[in-house]
Amino acid sequence: MDQLRIKDLEVYAYHGVFQAEKEMGQRFVLDVCIDYDMTRTARTEDLTSSIHYGILAEQLTGWMQGDQVDLIETVAFQLVQHIFETYNFVSKVRLEVKKPWAPVALPLDTCSVTIEREKKRAFIGLGSNMGDKGQQLATAVSKLEEKGIMILQTSSQIETAPWGGVEQDSFLNQVVEVETWFTPQDLIETLLEIELEMGRVREVKWGPRVIDLDLLYMEDLILYSPDLILPHPYVAERAFILESLNEIAPYFVDPVQRKQIRQLWEAVKETKGS
Repeated sequence: MDQLRIKDLEVYAYHGVFQAEKEMGQRFVLDVCIDYDMTRTARTEDLTSSIHYGILAEQLTGWMQGDQVDLIETVAFQLVQHIFETYNFVSKVRLEVKKPWAPVALPLDTCSVTIEREKKRAFIGLGSNMGDKGQQLATAVSKLEEKGIMILQTSSQIETAPWGGVEQDSFLNQVVEVETWFTPQDLIETLLEIELEMGRVREVKWGPRVIDLDLLYMEDLILYSPDLILPHPYVAERAFILESLNEIAPYFVDPVQRKQIRQLWEAVKETKGS
């Protein structure tokens, strides 16, 4: 991938744990690498599809000299966030924040942190069986966009019987394909945050819910952790998920089953019919 780099940009700013750092300020040094396709710009010299490094340097300086924070980890994360929000064609950012005047009473050249984030595609399952179900799904999609998650495709909304054995109203379900620079853990925490904002209360497992947001896939990532399993452990068993996925991404390959969605959907349909 093509890459723009700004190396050793010096910015005087007021970040740090100690009050003196916030009052007196100090020198920070930035090293940023940004990946995006430069083909159109190279061929046409149209800067609207590229990044003017002079403007970017000014933006980085302005962003750094904004709100004061304690940690350079926060500074680096916020700068990466600003870059993705300002330039939607950027696919990857690697940014190092150096703190050469760090208050450490030992001989050292500099202290620094580096944050690297890359845009990935993911599939999210949505469901609701309380209130105006269609409006609940639409609200959830809007909230995803408000959190900086780009919606690429949305499936049709389909009505399904409740799954899990709890007697309750039918569900309205949908799957959306999104693009995000969030890590898997960031993304799942964002989904939980949206559920909370919309009033979901977790009382009965697989019980009624205002909104349910499940992270189904994040490209071909396979992940097993106490907080998150990818792909979603029930994705290949739930016909309503596969039906919606088949509508918008029939040739996506499940990294565990090693089959295309359309093949998993056909297998589930055959099982239901037998």
